[in-house]
Amino acid sequence: MNISRSVTLSKKIKPLLFIAPALIYLGIWIYYPIIRNFVLSFMDAPTPRSRDYFFVGLKNYATLFQDEVFLGAVWHNIIWVLLSIAIPVVIGFLLAVLLSGRRRSRLIYASIYFIPHTVAALIVAIVWRWIYDPNIGPLNQGLELLGLAGWTRHWLADESIVLFCLNMMGSWSYVGFVVLIFLAGLQNISPELYEAAKLDGANAVQQLIRLTIPLLRNTIMFVVVYTIINSMKFFDLVFVATNGGPNDASQIVGVYIYNIFLREGRINYGATMSTVLTAIILVSSIFIIRHIVRDQEI
Repeated sequence: MNISRSVTLSKKIKPLLFIAPALIYLGIWIYYPIIRNFVLSFMDAPTPRSRDYFFVGLKNYATLFQDEVFLGAVWHNIIWVLLSIAIPVVIGFLLAVLLSGRRRSRLIYASIYFIPHTVAALIVAIVWRWIYDPNIGPLNQGLELLGLAGWTRHWLADESIVLFCLNMMGSWSYVGFVVLIFLAGLQNISPELYEAAKLDGANAVQQLIRLTIPLLRNTIMFVVVYTIINSMKFFDLVFVATNGGPNDASQIVGVYIYNIFLREGRINYGATMSTVLTAIILVSSIFIIRHIVRDQEI
């Protein structure tokens, strides 16, 4: 009996030993900061950057949900998510469908589309700031050459369009990643299904709607979840290009946390915002993933 128990125990311990390095890594770099942020969100300090914390309960959360800048930043994050799904995801999907029929050249085109994704966000922001420059930027100069001088404007200084302009920077670099993911999913669809659909008289649009999209459901959901998570955490482009301006018109939660946490030194208030942002990402991801699993079970 003792021998059998020791054998059973060793079988249970061995898998834990294999995953121990990953658990230690996640514990140090992910779980501990999340728990630490959560604890700090219930505390405050007498002065900025002070470590003399004292317990204040839900005071930081009550203040946060009355903070108009934070609520506006959350709304801007939501708009960013919707734009990121509506533009790069849709364009990337359509490009992947078009490239799937080019067996010889699709990898070349996919590589070309993917190149912007390899460029650092800092460089992307600097280049696009030059493109959007109202005086020397090629965008305004090109509009003037085309006789559309009335369309020229201070792109990153216009509160009504600055968030859309910033999202175009991210979309430009994100499309290539989406194309590669969808191409990988399309390769798993048997060509015989398309041949059968053609024999049944289905045209290209009908094949796309009734065959390609349903069979790529899991891939589409993965891209959507990945896009939501990364869009909610977006920081680089906005910070370098506008730092949330003008008048907080492009303020997002990541940039606001940075300014509160590092520039103003309000550690506990920044931790509160980080905790809320983590909760939003977690809840939205779980909701979408559960929806996928439920549909598969049905």
